[in-house]
Amino acid sequence: MNKTYQYILLILLMVAAIGCNPEAAWVDTYNVNVKMNIDLVSSGFAECSFTTDQEAYYLISIEETLDAVDPFTQPKQFMMLAIDSANLKYLAWRNELLKAGEFNIAPFASHALQYGPTKHFFTSLIPDTDYWVFAFAVNPVTLEPISKLNLVKIHTTKESVIDAHVEYRVKGYWDYIYPVDSTGAILSNFPYMATTRDSAELEGDPDMAPFDFFVYWTMEMIETPNIKPYYGVQAMVNDGVNTHLKFEEGHTYYTFISGFDGYFIQSAIFRFRWLGEDSDFYFTEEDDANIFNLSDIPE
Repeated sequence: MNKTYQYILLILLMVAAIGCNPEAAWVDTYNVNVKMNIDLVSSGFAECSFTTDQEAYYLISIEETLDAVDPFTQPKQFMMLAIDSANLKYLAWRNELLKAGEFNIAPFASHALQYGPTKHFFTSLIPDTDYWVFAFAVNPVTLEPISKLNLVKIHTTKESVIDAHVEYRVKGYWDYIYPVDSTGAILSNFPYMATTRDSAELEGDPDMAPFDFFVYWTMEMIETPNIKPYYGVQAMVNDGVNTHLKFEEGHTYYTFISGFDGYFIQSAIFRFRWLGEDSDFYFTEEDDANIFNLSDIPE
């Protein structure tokens, strides 16, 4: 084969190999610097920003302070413990997918590690509690730390530091949630949960008033691992296809919305009777049903 053609073929093979490589570039040195900024700490969450000075995978996490392991005097042990914990969670997640017959499963690095600038909310935190927020670069092949440990100790507040309430709209099959501050401006960094239930479902248990049902629902959500709260404006179509619920004409519904910032706070329950596709309701915090029993509310 002509040397020129050999050279061109080699170049084409190299380009093809690079184009087909699904792995992001990363450096295998101990010189990576993972930068971290604590943007906001409230009673139930911490908003943090991360970035690296080189292309690298890195682990971010938050843990209650430990007595047995001191990250300041034993940083390597602490980092290996964090990697092991993340890997155990990943293996459990992958195991469930494999049992369900899934084959295209993300590798550990894509699932458990960060890459590039990241803004992250750590939620389900306990008010008035000490935590370590930390980050460090990880070799995605050997699962070993390849940077220094960047760790900051934070203390969650006793009460939420965000002045928030929610407004709610129902328009046809769609409903919309607006988390706002005292000026009416939309909040993008306030975590919250929401659910809508048919009153017929709640009336099935005479000992369970809607308020009690939603309290138990909230506690269940708080204890659910890896729960993902809402942020900013949410819009959902309740047609029974895109959501579990389908609005039925003449049915009465309760929509419960609660801040996911510490304990059971900044919550509201809105009650409405759906009148069909022409329904158009708008609720503010003054319209909170404040209900304890269905029989207490007139039709």
